[in-house]
Amino acid sequence: MSTSIQSSMYTFLLRKSSNYTVEFQDVEKTNILLKKAGLLDKLDEVTKDEVAKVLGVDAVISGKFETEQTRSEAGAIVTTVLFGGLGSKTGSGSLTMVVNDGKTGDMLWRFFKAMNDGVFTSTDELIDRMMRKVSRNFPYSK
Repeated sequence: MSTSIQSSMYTFLLRKSSNYTVEFQDVEKTNILLKKAGLLDKLDEVTKDEVAKVLGVDAVISGKFETEQTRSEAGAIVTTVLFGGLGSKTGSGSLTMVVNDGKTGDMLWRFFKAMNDGVFTSTDELIDRMMRKVSRNFPYSK
């Protein structure tokens, strides 16, 4: 799931790249470089400046996406039908995105957003909604 989220975020940022003053490294290249360095499964054991050095980038965007399923989709559909949309929430998700300086590892920017997951919302739709919020707050806008 993490590579799917990584790919979705990259795709979203790439679509909006003309709005930013920075460039984004392809996630496939990122993952290959991390794998070659033996860091792909050990990112929680290295600093952001070490990651930036391996990737050859000026800054590192990292993130954490968490979801919580509070009820089954079938139960939410029944509730939606019976109560006209009240209580159709099936879960929630939160996204924390951080940009760290590549030389020092210092945090340059942090974004947190929590959202409810509706009965007909896929993970991709939830990420897309969250990334729209990110794009409005991303610090490198033109």
